[in-house]
Amino acid sequence: MALAESLGKEVSEYIKNLLNKDVTIIDDARKTVIAQDQESIGKLIKLPDLIEELSAPKNVSLNDKDQVLIPLRYESKSIAYLLLEDSPEINNFSNLIKSFAELLIQQHYENNRPVLDSTDTFISQICENYNSSNSASFESEAKILGYDVTAKRVGIVVHLKGFWDNCLLDYDQPSFERNEIISNWKRNLESSLNSFFTKNADVITAYLGNDRFAIFKAIENGEEENTKKLLKKSYKSIFEPLKNHRVKSITIGFSNAYSGVAGLVSARREAELTLELGERIWGENQGYFFGDLGLLSILADGDRSKKIDFANQILSKLRSTELSKTLENFFEHNLNLTETAEAMGIHRNTVIYRLNQITKILSADPRIFEQAMSIKIALIIRSLLG
Repeated sequence: MALAESLGKEVSEYIKNLLNKDVTIIDDARKTVIAQDQESIGKLIKLPDLIEELSAPKNVSLNDKDQVLIPLRYESKSIAYLLLEDSPEINNFSNLIKSFAELLIQQHYENNRPVLDSTDTFISQICENYNSSNSASFESEAKILGYDVTAKRVGIVVHLKGFWDNCLLDYDQPSFERNEIISNWKRNLESSLNSFFTKNADVITAYLGNDRFAIFKAIENGEEENTKKLLKKSYKSIFEPLKNHRVKSITIGFSNAYSGVAGLVSARREAELTLELGERIWGENQGYFFGDLGLLSILADGDRSKKIDFANQILSKLRSTELSKTLENFFEHNLNLTETAEAMGIHRNTVIYRLNQITKILSADPRIFEQAMSIKIALIIRSLLG
């Protein structure tokens, strides 16, 4: 935690009024932030080794001057250091100076500590900590907060590129102003979405950090496909009007619809994965749907059970050992019929016959590249994960 400039000035003025002495303040990066000599501000100071472990005032020699170095700590970490010219008076009062300065720091941060947004906290907690054993607890918390988790919701993760640098960077410490900026953007996102989807205004919106917001939009029964279709088709109409000189681009990823607390977790995971892959592969200023990722979603998703389900869905019908071995050999020999037949010691027509059987059973032809990819990935998943 860096020492805010306003707080450094407050500590400096306090010491000057108390002792009638100027003070130099050095931040945790060993850079001068407050000094009587204005030219020294911003310059690095060579401090003793292991300075981070210093917890009490220490007499040091810096720049050929005897000085007293006083560490200022907050939440068990040194966030700044005071430098005062050595004198009997300073040595006698160094511990008292340290105590009062740290009290000022504590009061400053406590007074400026923001009230955590309940929605942000709730979404963060369920995504980090949700499991079947604490499901009831999260459902109760959702009711207290007024969220209807029984509704099916599409998860939308919105990336506002430049949001931190251009909107929040001036407020490097939590503050009311910073919270208000985030809240305004939440309202803007909700308003833009609900002005397009007028049937149901039930949304849960959270700031995720890293220039990203999550919106969980409730949908009416039977409206899931139409909602996803409109989000893909009308991305620009919904989100482009929000762009300004502070936000360089707006890109979204959105999920399938889910219900329940577990559904919120799944929706966010799918939407974030879609956004990340979409931006990397196809670029910014677009909207991407999880269902359009195809095999990419299976490969990139960290959910082991989804990978196994995908493999089982494709391969569970293939019970014949003879057909399975033929399929594996066919892939090992790069979809070459002749080489597969030679490796297995069977006639080429036998390989063709078996591949026809496999195609009929799996409803996917291993001789067609796109369909072969699905089957091959399923085989890899089964061999790796069981």
